[in-house]
Amino acid sequence: MPRTLLCLARHGETNWNIERRFQGQFDIALNARGRAQAQALARELDEKHFDRVYSSDLRRALTTAEAVAEGRGLKIRTVPELREKNDGVWQGHTHAEVQVIYEDIYPHYLSRKASFAAPDGETLEQFRERVAAALTAIARENEGRTVLVVAHAGVLDIAWRLATGKRLDEKREYPVLNATPNWIAYEDGKWSLVDWARPEGRPEIAAPWDGSKLPRREAARALIVETGGRALLMQYAGGLSPHFLELGHHHFWATPGGALKEGESFTAALRREVYEETGLVVSGDPGPVVATREFPMELGEDWHQAVERYYLIRTEEFAPAPQGQTEEEKTHTLGWRWWSPEEIAASRELIFPEGLEALLRKVMS
Repeated sequence: MPRTLLCLARHGETNWNIERRFQGQFDIALNARGRAQAQALARELDEKHFDRVYSSDLRRALTTAEAVAEGRGLKIRTVPELREKNDGVWQGHTHAEVQVIYEDIYPHYLSRKASFAAPDGETLEQFRERVAAALTAIARENEGRTVLVVAHAGVLDIAWRLATGKRLDEKREYPVLNATPNWIAYEDGKWSLVDWARPEGRPEIAAPWDGSKLPRREAARALIVETGGRALLMQYAGGLSPHFLELGHHHFWATPGGALKEGESFTAALRREVYEETGLVVSGDPGPVVATREFPMELGEDWHQAVERYYLIRTEEFAPAPQGQTEEEKTHTLGWRWWSPEEIAASRELIFPEGLEALLRKVMS
């Protein structure tokens, strides 16, 4: 069998990478640095010939692959089997949260126990079998060719182990860098390592917030869910970043809520924002905090360190009737709609927060 070369690249950075949050198979988009990394990868591979391009079907990988495939006339072949490892109920949680909530089993994850799986997830052994089968199928379909495969850190880790013969619990010598080419080969039914990227000497890809002390922006947001399991999302036109405007987006969907005023608590801000945007009166305990976020956020052309808390509010379906909004606020709020998890997952519109469909399924289970 002729030698097949695979160039493997991990997707660019996401906000969940910054937060050290388990992404797994949640469909999280690239952040500003991640988009710049994807373009840098395309420039680095500009003079390399590829016969085909393959990608995980999750958008963080697919967007990275599109940057390389653009202008080459190559169709991206999406392969769901190249998705990241399914980490079950851990997905959406930070490592720090999982370490506390699952302190009795988290050490199995750290030690890379092959038979261990997070609750409702897959084991490393199952993951290895899935990834090995997918990569081998790609190699056999492309005898003698050179192909690009864009996927995830876990997928590239398995590829490295296939090429080096290392066990699942052995330590990898070098990290899996975002949007960086790594090369392995398949010949006569065997894998071999050609080159694995090292961090030394590689240029740092800057993000717009690098070198700045970002102002802290605390916000309270409401995940308002009706008895059928749909969430209320508002449609907004204000505050879109230049990047999204350039892509042709002129509005986005998000859960009701907003920034705290000076001296205001999260719960007070939640009650005020929900009433102003929907007319719903939240009295007493506003409900549990079901998610927290902390990440760089672009508002217009300015960057802030967003610190957000999401409160779960269960209610009957209702038609929002905003109260006490200024004229400017009214022009920024375009409408509303109740969304099911399936509709959120299938939509290509801008919807915040990231991973909302999974959070919605979690709180309704």
